[in-house]
Amino acid sequence: MYMKKTFHALLLGLSLTFLPIAHAEVMTYEGTGEYIMSDFETPDIAKQRAKVRAEQNAIEQAGVYVRSYTKTINHIVTTDEVTAIANTIIKIIDEEYTITPIDQKRGSILIQAKIKANVDSIQIDSWLKQEHQKNIEFIEQLKRLQIERNKQDKEIQKLRQNLSIATNDYEKSTLKKAIIDEDRKFLSKQKEKEAAILNQQGKIIEAIALYSQSIGLDEKNFSAYFNRGLRYREQKNYQQAIDDFTKALELNPQDVLAYNERGIMYEKQGEYMKALQDYNKVIESNSSFSCWGYLNRGILYDRQKKALLAMADYNMAITLAPKFIIAYYNRGRLYLDMDNYSKAIHDLSKAIELSKTTTLDNFSSIDAYRYRGLAYNLSKQYNKAITDFTKVIELLPQDNRAYYGRGYAYEQLGYTSQSNIDYKKAQELEKNKS
Repeated sequence: MYMKKTFHALLLGLSLTFLPIAHAEVMTYEGTGEYIMSDFETPDIAKQRAKVRAEQNAIEQAGVYVRSYTKTINHIVTTDEVTAIANTIIKIIDEEYTITPIDQKRGSILIQAKIKANVDSIQIDSWLKQEHQKNIEFIEQLKRLQIERNKQDKEIQKLRQNLSIATNDYEKSTLKKAIIDEDRKFLSKQKEKEAAILNQQGKIIEAIALYSQSIGLDEKNFSAYFNRGLRYREQKNYQQAIDDFTKALELNPQDVLAYNERGIMYEKQGEYMKALQDYNKVIESNSSFSCWGYLNRGILYDRQKKALLAMADYNMAITLAPKFIIAYYNRGRLYLDMDNYSKAIHDLSKAIELSKTTTLDNFSSIDAYRYRGLAYNLSKQYNKAITDFTKVIELLPQDNRAYYGRGYAYEQLGYTSQSNIDYKKAQELEKNKS
């Protein structure tokens, strides 16, 4: 009945078009990266830092190929999407390191990493066929991880500079400890990125394991808790998801995304008061995500048969986000329940219209067509009902409800034979389901 949506990845809209058949193509790239290791750093960490730079070099080259390839199949991709695709599909097949002392007095060593990686065009096709929301979520994760990595690079550089001019043992010891902590955070973020890629590839269990490793390296990595919570949610492990979202909020109390996600999980568990409190937190944030707090609180009120409160929240969600597809859909459903068929038809039509020009929401127009067909039947607009139920059948041939609805419309118009055919088909489909 209701359409509820999480918003951890709302910021980009992607369009999915028909992908023509292309010949499989494997490209190989070499990436290089350097890192200067000080005497207080471990070779393993230094190699990892050099490898990250080599990987980034290879990913940038692969990105050029991704953009070129997608153009050949007439698929438009954004710059962020190109980067995400390249990160997902690149596969390292070889790596080697060169170690060169450059300052014996300070113990500095130059670590040079060289990797060889393959990119398979079949994997690009697979990405482009994936669910939009999943792709958007991954893109946003990569962007956040890149921002955090840039901050870490600046912090480690600052610490190293301070260590080079430190004048006493206590100051040196303190700075070295801080650098070790930064190294663990660096490794934690690397695990988090690997987990995100595995999740993007559909390997949820493996992703959860890597998120756990990320947390083991840095127990204050709130985004690893948050993202592991999302994976638990997908597995319907709602209590584990709640625990992770709660931990994320302990570490980052301003994270409205975690409040929204935890609210949905509480609602799944039947803990409606706790869900309401979390949705209120989202609303009170006065952020660009407040509309989601109003939407989800409206759905909660709707389920509790508090129609006026639900309507007020749907109205506010649409006021804050005038192209909010799911808000129109849910408000249309509520109008239908309230026997206000004209307004139900208006809102469901708006949801259908918006769904044709944007993929911002993980929205299926099938439900909107079905319920608008019902509204047309109830308002005795039978020809329009037939059109909508026919559309549902085209999109979902096994939908017995659409056959019932169309059969009823035919019956009211006096088309007995067509009505009987649809009723019979509906009964067959319903029997097959049981």
